[in-house]
Amino acid sequence: MQRTQNTSAELDAEWPAPSETAAPAGLAAFPDQRQAWRVVLGLTLVLCVGFGTTLNSLGVFMLPISATFGCSNAQAGFLATAFIFSMTLATPVVGWLLDRIAPRAVMVSGAALTALANLLGAHSADIGQLTLAMALSGAGIGASTYVPAIILASRWITPRRQGLAFGVLLAGASVGAMLFPMLLTEAIGRLGWRDTMQAIALLLLVVCVPLPLVLARVPPAQGTDPAQPADAHSTGAGIGDALRTPTYWWWIAMQTLLILSSIGIFINLVPYLVSAGFDASTAAAFLAGTSGAAMLGNFVFGLISSRYSARNILLLGTLIGTVGLLCLLGAPLPKLGTGAIVLFALLWGATFNLVNQLAPLLLVDIMGQRNFGSLLGIGNLISGLVAAFGPEAVGYVVDRAHSYTPALLACGALMLLALPSISKQRPDRP
Repeated sequence: MQRTQNTSAELDAEWPAPSETAAPAGLAAFPDQRQAWRVVLGLTLVLCVGFGTTLNSLGVFMLPISATFGCSNAQAGFLATAFIFSMTLATPVVGWLLDRIAPRAVMVSGAALTALANLLGAHSADIGQLTLAMALSGAGIGASTYVPAIILASRWITPRRQGLAFGVLLAGASVGAMLFPMLLTEAIGRLGWRDTMQAIALLLLVVCVPLPLVLARVPPAQGTDPAQPADAHSTGAGIGDALRTPTYWWWIAMQTLLILSSIGIFINLVPYLVSAGFDASTAAAFLAGTSGAAMLGNFVFGLISSRYSARNILLLGTLIGTVGLLCLLGAPLPKLGTGAIVLFALLWGATFNLVNQLAPLLLVDIMGQRNFGSLLGIGNLISGLVAAFGPEAVGYVVDRAHSYTPALLACGALMLLALPSISKQRPDRP
């Protein structure tokens, strides 16, 4: 059978509705995989810069911003809450749009909004204005990074390699989390946090706006893949049916508990290590170390996801991450502190991104491909709205207890509470 040709007209076509994505009988819904992986690698760079300069680096801005405006730990933590809250609110809208229209306009608009928000934040006169700028930045990141990248990868990459593709995308975010906290800490020391935010805006305009213009396109259906049904993108639960399915709500509960724990720890890691006696540069280096371990974990778990159940991998990874989190309690100890943090970075770092990597695979398993973007967005909205309060909650507990220990133990308990939700992830389509 002849392959369909990759014409520029096809590449520029609008994102089809789910019912229109099915290939003709005998054709697969996935294009040449060499081209597909080029798309994934380009989107990986977008996630690297987008997440690296914003969400993954919020922690290094908290202390200098607190010093500038004289705010408490809880007030500084609310900057991250505002960012995550608005990023989360954007995801269901983005998912719904990407099930229906071309992704390019959505991603480019989101990246441009994030750049504008950083410019506004750099000129904030008080903590209220800065909080509003962080909220705008979060909405832009929500529209230009995780959800659209995951949806695009699911359309380009064959199912048996999607776990690896999602891992590569998140590895890009991990590279950004390794590089940018240290780079931005140095920039803040030399330029101040305001000029550093302006530099971030310029970088976003140079990298995260042009790449989606080229890459965020619909793949043409070509080739054959007997393992893939011809109507793969039109099968599965409708939105109403999914919302009445218990397994979908267990999936949301799983995401909520794990993301709430991980965000609370990640955003407050640098302030915690500084309180334990480390300087800001060393603390940022340890933060980068957790991201390095996450990058390795993304590749390893992505490779094994083609051989083992995503549910079982996530169960094991959550247990490993909980052990690593408990190691962080040893950071203030004079003789064991450095070793405890290294162990934390290896164990917790390698697994803290695992839910973002495997949750889309589990969602397809339990609900099918139909309305995948909308269901992913709704789930991320609910879990993200709750998780958005993680940084502020940690800051509140620290302010009341004058110690990070109760907050760390609470985050570990949340990870353990997620285990029953993960075990419920079995196909249960209505």
